[in-house]
Amino acid sequence: MTSTNINFLEQAVSKFQTLDRDDQLLVLALIYHEIAYEIPAITSDCVPKDSDKKLLSQIQQLSTTQQIFALRQLLRQDQEEEKIISTEEYASMSIGCKMSFWYHLAQNLGTTIVGIPDDYIPSEKATEVLELVNTTNVQEIVNFLEMVL
Repeated sequence: MTSTNINFLEQAVSKFQTLDRDDQLLVLALIYHEIAYEIPAITSDCVPKDSDKKLLSQIQQLSTTQQIFALRQLLRQDQEEEKIISTEEYASMSIGCKMSFWYHLAQNLGTTIVGIPDDYIPSEKATEVLELVNTTNVQEIVNFLEMVL
């Protein structure tokens, strides 16, 4: 990996981690939308377990407000707050399975998973992360996702 790639990753991950959780969810949704055609091949080594499917189903059955809280939980499992879903299954997933899980969530945005509101305007910080990520190749985006998930 070249120093440019490392600098990109460090900068993108650092900026992503300073975002509030809603902006993090937005960035993930937009990235997955952008490279959706690549994700199945990247995550092909992940064999979904029943628990993975169950977690996705659990989230789909929640109200839209609860879905947002559940997705926030998955991003910041270290936070002390009331749990809407059990995060143990997610925590035990390999990084490939986590990427596959988020891919399946993204595929259902606006249908069985709450979508991004049409009038939602990303924060300046979220826009910076998206601009950084959009200037790189798919493999570097995957590396970024591996580090933030």
